[in-house]
Amino acid sequence: MSSHEAAIVAPRSIPSRLATYDTIIEIALASDTRAISIIGTNTYTAAFGESVPEEDLADFLETTYSVKAVEAGLLNAHETNIITFVARDAPTNKVLGFVQLVRSHSNPCLEGDALSHAELRRLYVDTAAHGRGVGSKLINAVESKARAEGFKTLWLTVWEHGSDAQRLYQKLGYVKKADVDFPIGTSGNCVHKDWLLAKSL
Repeated sequence: MSSHEAAIVAPRSIPSRLATYDTIIEIALASDTRAISIIGTNTYTAAFGESVPEEDLADFLETTYSVKAVEAGLLNAHETNIITFVARDAPTNKVLGFVQLVRSHSNPCLEGDALSHAELRRLYVDTAAHGRGVGSKLINAVESKARAEGFKTLWLTVWEHGSDAQRLYQKLGYVKKADVDFPIGTSGNCVHKDWLLAKSL
């Protein structure tokens, strides 16, 4: 775990802590590295492990959710234009889930100025916290931040077989725009089909 206590600082105009019932949404700290790594690894494996070859799964998890990869992402946030939010259990401060906002990131299937687009990426919630509205609160934090920074469109991708996630996003106003490929690992043999959904802010 990094010795840095705060790799990312919330802008003055946006509150860094948003209290919602017994869950607090805030910008991730470097000290959250291990918790994010564990949640990302466990939830991704549970959701996709059976549909991804073992070698490709191991490669994806190492490059995306290893402690080293997560720590580098948090420490380089200002260079990559990525903000990571975490949801914490208010009484215990335990990390329950996380999500990322990728600024000025577009996709060819989207209309309008690419610089006005932002991506909602990697929404994962600990299975023990399902049913508490944690995912919706994390999405709301990303939407609020993107809107405050002037972005007009927020988009995301979700697995074509992820019906629960699809329903959640559609309930929140996201509309399917296209089918896109999502390569997993480096073998070139594992490609999931995702839905690309977008919402006007």
